[in-house]
Amino acid sequence: MDRSHVPASMNRPGSRRSGFTLIELLVVIAIIGVLVALLLPAVQSAREAARRSQCTNNMKQLGIAIHNYVGRVGVFPVSFAPYGADTPPPVPTYHSFMTMMLADLEQTNVYNATNFTLRIDHLANSTALMTNINSFGCPSDPSPDVSGIGRQDAAVYQGLGPKTSYVGNIGDNDGGLHTFPFPTPSPGYDLGDYGTQTGIFARGNGYTRGGVFGFQAVTDGLSNTFGMGETLYESCNWFNWPNANGTYATTAVPINWKMTPAGGAQANTDMVSLRQSSNWNAGFGFRSQHPGVVNFLFLDGRVQAIKESVNRNIYRALSTRKLNEVVSNDQY
Repeated sequence: MDRSHVPASMNRPGSRRSGFTLIELLVVIAIIGVLVALLLPAVQSAREAARRSQCTNNMKQLGIAIHNYVGRVGVFPVSFAPYGADTPPPVPTYHSFMTMMLADLEQTNVYNATNFTLRIDHLANSTALMTNINSFGCPSDPSPDVSGIGRQDAAVYQGLGPKTSYVGNIGDNDGGLHTFPFPTPSPGYDLGDYGTQTGIFARGNGYTRGGVFGFQAVTDGLSNTFGMGETLYESCNWFNWPNANGTYATTAVPINWKMTPAGGAQANTDMVSLRQSSNWNAGFGFRSQHPGVVNFLFLDGRVQAIKESVNRNIYRALSTRKLNEVVSNDQY
């Protein structure tokens, strides 16, 4: 056999190819696993910090829009009435205060395409009001842009309605039939209506304007009063941004009260129903997926995270506009 072209290393007795032993390989895999376990929480934390920052920016834009609207019109944006109407319309149109602010949120095209004299579920409004507006959704809200669970009351199109992770503050409304956990049967439909709400926005009864006051009515102070707060789109089957009856929440519901998506609509029957998105009483609350906190827009324009451990009386006091409660910054 001609060995002239065989490498010298193969001619040496006992020579073998170098490589990792099984033990060395297992050690390397273990080290990599430890590094991943150490880095993964940091990566997740960084991602959540970015999502929370984007959420804060979204809410600041809503705050600017509220101030621009009040500066232009003189009162907070209203719900349930056609734009410009000073008297109750003959038929409720169910447009929300968020729809009224579209022009102040650089959504002029959607605003101009909306016919405010027609209901939100009219076919003529289906294109404009089924628009997904990115700044209305918190990046930490895992809900889809359009839920497969039907929207209740005034949905926009075929029982559907686009996402919102932000809702207006109607106050605490807590007392009597509105004390949580709500009794059976469910409380009357005056929860948060104009004339009874203690916050900033209101859900009308289908014929009222929903609110006719401006900043001068907030005697508790703009820096002490919630304007809007976070929620989770699929935590309540009424939530969608065009619906006047699906764009608000109350501090009568404990902060971060957890809900499970469920189809349909129901009133209170037991404590199980108080955890289902089909129950509007418990659904109309502020909540988020940010760990341990919910972001709130105060009327002075700042956005602040409120801990879910906040004292409930303090939490309720921050939602009222003129009850003269004394709340210091270190209490929340």
